[in-house]
Amino acid sequence: MKDKRTVFFGAVTLILLILVTSPGDQSFAQYIRSFADSNITYKEVLSEHEIEELTYFYEHVMKKTKKEATKTAIDRLLNDKAVQLEAKKQKLSVSDEEVQKTINIQMEHAKKIDSPELTSLLKSLDMTIEEYYQDYAYEKVRGKLLENKLFHEVTKDIQDPEEKDKVWMKEKQKLIRSFMAKNHVEIEQLKKKYL
Repeated sequence: MKDKRTVFFGAVTLILLILVTSPGDQSFAQYIRSFADSNITYKEVLSEHEIEELTYFYEHVMKKTKKEATKTAIDRLLNDKAVQLEAKKQKLSVSDEEVQKTINIQMEHAKKIDSPELTSLLKSLDMTIEEYYQDYAYEKVRGKLLENKLFHEVTKDIQDPEEKDKVWMKEKQKLIRSFMAKNHVEIEQLKKKYL
C-alpha cells in the first residue's frame, strides 16, 4: 500500500508537470537548478527558498498571478509543514535510503511509460529523469514519505480504507489548524512580507 501511494505521488507530480509545462521553457529548468545548488538555512516558519521555488512554479507553470501564486505556495507549504512537524514530534523519520529507494521506484516506473509528454517535459527542463528526481523532487519525496508514515500511525487501528481516509483528513485538518494557531504571529508576518 505504501509503495502504491509513493508511486502514485510520483506519477501525479510528473503528470502535473507534463500537463502544464510548455516545451522549450528553459527558464524553469535553470530556476530549479539554482535552488538545487544552493545551501540555505533560514529560521522562519518557511524559508524564502521554499516560498520562492513554489511561487515560481505556480506563477510560471500554473499561470497564476504573482499574488495568487504566492498565496497558494505559502498555504500549501504551511499545510505540509504542519504535518511534517507532527510526524517529527512523534519521532517518525525518513532515511536517505528510503527516499532514494522511492525515487528509484518512481524513476523505473516513469522510464517504463513511453510518454511523449514526459520526454517533452524533460527536454524542456533540459534534465534527465535522474536529474529531475535528484535536483527537484528529492525533498518533496522525503516530505511525502514522512506524511505517509504519519498517516499509517494515525490510522493503524482502522481496517476500512474509506474510514482511514476520513480519519486522516480530519486529523490533518486538526494539525493544520493547531499549527496555524500556534504560529499565527510568525505566519502573519510572513504573509505581510510576501502578500
